[in-house]
Amino acid sequence: MKHALPFCGMLLAAVPAVGQGLSNQGAVISIQSGGQLSVIGDVVVNSGGTIDNAGTLSLTGNWTNNTTGGVLSPATGTVQLLGTATQQIGGSGTTTFHTLDVSGASAAAQLMADIAVGNSNGLLVLGTNQLQLNTHVLNLNNGATSAISRTTGALVSESSPAAGYGRLNWLIGSNTGTYTVPLASSATSVPMTATITVGGNSAGSLSFATYGTGPDNLPLPSGVTSIRGNSAYTLDRYWIVQPTNYTLAPTSTLTFGYLTSEFNTAPNTITEARLRLQRWNGSNWEGSQGSVSVPNNTLTSDQQNTYGIFTAADQNNPLPVELREFAARAQDTDALLSWSTASELHNEGFFVEVSLDGQTFQRVGFVAGKGTTTAPQQYRFTDAGAAKRGQLQYYRLRQHDTNGTDSYSPVRTVAFARPGFSSLAAAPNPAQRAYTIYLTAATAQTVQLSVHDALGRLVSQQPVALQAGENKLPATFTAAQPVGVYLLTTVIDGQVLRTRLVRE
Repeated sequence: MKHALPFCGMLLAAVPAVGQGLSNQGAVISIQSGGQLSVIGDVVVNSGGTIDNAGTLSLTGNWTNNTTGGVLSPATGTVQLLGTATQQIGGSGTTTFHTLDVSGASAAAQLMADIAVGNSNGLLVLGTNQLQLNTHVLNLNNGATSAISRTTGALVSESSPAAGYGRLNWLIGSNTGTYTVPLASSATSVPMTATITVGGNSAGSLSFATYGTGPDNLPLPSGVTSIRGNSAYTLDRYWIVQPTNYTLAPTSTLTFGYLTSEFNTAPNTITEARLRLQRWNGSNWEGSQGSVSVPNNTLTSDQQNTYGIFTAADQNNPLPVELREFAARAQDTDALLSWSTASELHNEGFFVEVSLDGQTFQRVGFVAGKGTTTAPQQYRFTDAGAAKRGQLQYYRLRQHDTNGTDSYSPVRTVAFARPGFSSLAAAPNPAQRAYTIYLTAATAQTVQLSVHDALGRLVSQQPVALQAGENKLPATFTAAQPVGVYLLTTVIDGQVLRTRLVRE
């Protein structure tokens, strides 16, 4: 039975151990700077309870926060876990710690709820111990590279997408430097590192998670529809790095750790020196990239400012990449389609399909693939006279493997201008840097072309001299323009035209 200790309003400067735990049912307990409160057992804070901790609060049992407000206020002190068995941090409320120190515990600590650490430049102190994230989120609010203090201690993420990733969400903001997330699988280190050379905006965070899989590379990460390649050539691990609250994500080089057993366990047939990273771009796996350090069991990306879901495969047997880009646009009465692949595996070719309603598609052509290749490939197809079917049409590609497997591209729309009518379009769309603006006018004229961002702010405006018919205007995103959605606007033949443009 726990005993409630009536410490209302008391300033605790030096207090001996409190036996049988501490249950705060609504009192205000204050620990002044330099003071220490040691609890033998659990600490439970229920609704209305507050611990003003400017000193040190240590406990040998579990931490349970059932309040809705700031239980540790002001958050300038340290909470130490000193138990000999696994200690859990949980409750119905989210606890924000200044400094959380698990280095003195004899067993791992375990999250049973999301928490935050590092307010007012506090630290997460691991020492040689582990903190198991256990499907929960650890928000690290200290943006310094030194916010995690450790020797051999580690965070354990290792939870499947269905259960929920155990994630470290690090509020790095505009800072730069080498940010090492000391993740581990069981007792073996699988660190993730972001070496940031150009910082993002001050409110941004990077979220880190990883987990190992069986030889079949299952379960897949959230949002990944298939592995499709030969799992025997694919490393049995995924890494997830996501930027949040950044308008422009930081420029960084990512490095990921892996286990030896994740490439050399049967039926895997992987030459470790040929391991290369591959990233899921939302619809398919991009081509092999980066480098491997065999002595360190790490893989490093060579694509800066690129985040998402990663795995690795033998570069001689990469995961199949269906598409890197796919664009469709009108030219007079024809539809021009272009697409590219970063690499291909058993690719027989592409069926080009069109629809007038976006639901029912019919085949209008076939373009042969390159079989298996690690070299980038470019493809084009012209649907001659397509405008005769209707003003608005929907195109997709059905990629066909030699084993009979099909996969589908995203759908692209093509709008044909009616005779004497104006039009505005851009391709490729989405675009990474360079793109072309297509403007159709009934008569020669000079128009103002404006670009606004997703918040409606004017990015650029320039006059454009048009000739009668279709006009092509080469354009590029500047280095300062973040990824996201933009709106192109102009007035042609007295008609206000707008089109959406996405930078990826």
